[in-house]
Amino acid sequence: MESLLRNWEIVLYALFVEGGAGRRVHTEDVALRCFALAQDAFSWVKHREHADKEVVRRDLIRLRMGDFGAVFVQGRAGKTRAGRGHVSTDGWQLTQEGVRWVAGNERRLEEHLSRRAPRTHRQDALRHVQRVRDNQLFCDFLGAPEAFVPPIGQLAALLRCRVDAEDHIWEKRFTVLRNLAELVNDADVLAFAERCEMLRPSLE
Repeated sequence: MESLLRNWEIVLYALFVEGGAGRRVHTEDVALRCFALAQDAFSWVKHREHADKEVVRRDLIRLRMGDFGAVFVQGRAGKTRAGRGHVSTDGWQLTQEGVRWVAGNERRLEEHLSRRAPRTHRQDALRHVQRVRDNQLFCDFLGAPEAFVPPIGQLAALLRCRVDAEDHIWEKRFTVLRNLAELVNDADVLAFAERCEMLRPSLE
């Protein structure tokens, strides 16, 4: 059955199964998950008992570049030179488009791969989204979405980062919130995240 799926679809699903909606996942972990899901498609040619990381890395790069219709992942593989050594910057995460694609194709993927994604992903997403829904900031947003301007301190507390955190930290927090809202199909929290992200530069 797995042969009915394209390799990039399995790679994208493997990233999701490894928790890629809410965090960055190392290339090797994605590769091992692909190997577990579809061994014949993700093994070495001669020594078929080994996972082929390079095949997975290439598809992740193509998924990042939008070669399959949209930019489904963000991240990179390998290490970055820093000072006298190298710092690992390996890690991949689903974009909002990637989460949307997985949600729309999950049943088909599960049927072909005879494997279901852990339900804990959705349970964790629901808990995270509910924490936002219970926050006063979100209630204020629902009351007047167009006029809503979040105080930077309260927004930082909700997203669990410092007010003076670097831009990439804020971006990561918003990416996770948008992804999890997309995963549980919560349009209100998604709109809230997009409004906060749009306004944040003016709040500094």
